[in-house]
Amino acid sequence: MAVRFPHFLLALRVSRHLLLPGTNTPDLVGFSARHTSLPNRTVGFFFDYLLHFAISGIQMRRSVTTSLILFSSVCLAVSARAQSGTPGTGSAREIGVLATARILSTEYSVSDARTAFGGAATFGTFLNDMFAVQGGVAVNYSRQEMTYYKPPLLTYTPTVSLLVGPTSGDFQPYALLGAGYEFVKYTHPRCDCAQTRSLGIANVGAGMRKMIGNSRAFRAEVTSQIGTGGPAFTMMAGMSFLIGRQPTTTVTPMMRPPTRVRPEPPVQIIPKTTTTVTPAARPAAPTAPPKAPKTAPSPLPTGVGTTLLAIDGTQVDFTKPTWRDDIETLLDGLVVDLTSDAGMPVKISIEAHTDNIGSNAANIMLGLDRARAVREYLVTQGITADRIRISSAGEDAPIAPNNTALGRQQNRRIIIKRDN
Repeated sequence: MAVRFPHFLLALRVSRHLLLPGTNTPDLVGFSARHTSLPNRTVGFFFDYLLHFAISGIQMRRSVTTSLILFSSVCLAVSARAQSGTPGTGSAREIGVLATARILSTEYSVSDARTAFGGAATFGTFLNDMFAVQGGVAVNYSRQEMTYYKPPLLTYTPTVSLLVGPTSGDFQPYALLGAGYEFVKYTHPRCDCAQTRSLGIANVGAGMRKMIGNSRAFRAEVTSQIGTGGPAFTMMAGMSFLIGRQPTTTVTPMMRPPTRVRPEPPVQIIPKTTTTVTPAARPAAPTAPPKAPKTAPSPLPTGVGTTLLAIDGTQVDFTKPTWRDDIETLLDGLVVDLTSDAGMPVKISIEAHTDNIGSNAANIMLGLDRARAVREYLVTQGITADRIRISSAGEDAPIAPNNTALGRQQNRRIIIKRDN
C-alpha cells in the first residue's frame, strides 16, 4: 500500500491541472523523485514531458471543448434525420463561413484597445420549421496597438447555440442562445510575458438569413459573450450553404378549357298569338297563355351520397409527381356537368383513400393532400369552393387486398359524391 499511495497522489494532481483553469503545471519530476522509486521516476518524467510539450492544460481544454461541440452537433444532426420521416427543412444542414469583428472583454483587454478581427466557421442542423442547433468556432486577432500590451492578443471561441426563428421563406430572422468556452492568449502587463487564459461564457444575440436561391444564404449576426468581467460583443457576416433543403416554390395550376363541352338544351320559342274580335259575333273565350317550358333536369345522378366519379390507381399513377396533370382529363366531364345551369346548385364531396404503405396518420395526411389538389383544380375551372367538401379515409376502407401491387393500385383512389 505504501508503494501505490504516491501514484494516487500523482493522479490527483494531474486531474486537478487538467480540469481547473489557471492551475500551475505540477512538478511531476520532483514529486516522483521524492515519493517513488527509480522505475516510478521514469513514469514521472514521461508525464512531465506529456504535460509540458504534448497536452498542456490550455491545449487539452481547447481540444476537449471543441470535440464536445462538434460531437453535440453531429448527434443532434443524426437525431433530426431519424425524426424526420420525409425530406424537408427538418433534415437540412447548414455550413457557414463568416468574417468577424469583436469588442473584447475588459477581463483580458484594456479599454482603449478592445477591437479584434478574424473569422468563424459554423455547422448547423435544422430540427424543424422553428428551431435549429449550431456549433461554431471563431478565431480573432488584435494587435493591441497604442497600449502597454505587446501584440498579439488571440482569442479562440467554440460555442454551441440554439437558433429560434422561422426556417422557411426568403428572409429568416432568428434569436440565438447558447454557451461555450473562450481561450485567450495575451501579454500580461506586470511581467511582460505571454499568458493564456480560459473562461466559460454564455452566448446570446440575434441574426438574420437572406436566402440566395435554394442552397445559399447571406447571414449576419450580433452576439454577446457573457463571462467573468465585462461582456464581449461579436459582429459576424458571411455566406452559408444549405445541404438537403427542398425547394419551396409552388406551381399554380393554369386554367384551361375542358376537352368536352355539353350543349345546353335548345330554347323553345313561344309563338305569338293574336285574338280577333268581331263586333257582330259572340265574344270568343280568352285563349289560355302557353305554359313556360320546364327547366331541363340536372344531368347528374340524384340522391345524397351518389357516386359521380371514381378514379383509382389503375387509371392514374398517384405515385408519380405528374398525377395531377393525368387526372385533369378525367375531371373535365364532371366540370361540364357542374358548371351547367342545371348543375349549379349541386354540391359535392371529395373522398381520398390510400394503400397501407406507411403509418395510418401519414396516409390520412397524404389523402388530404390529394383531395385538396382535386379541389384546387375544380375551383380553377369555375366551381366555387363552398360547393366542395374534402375528406380522407387513409387506409381504413380498402376495396382490395394490400398484399398485391394491383390491390394497392385499386385502394389508391378518389371518390367524388353528391353532397345534396
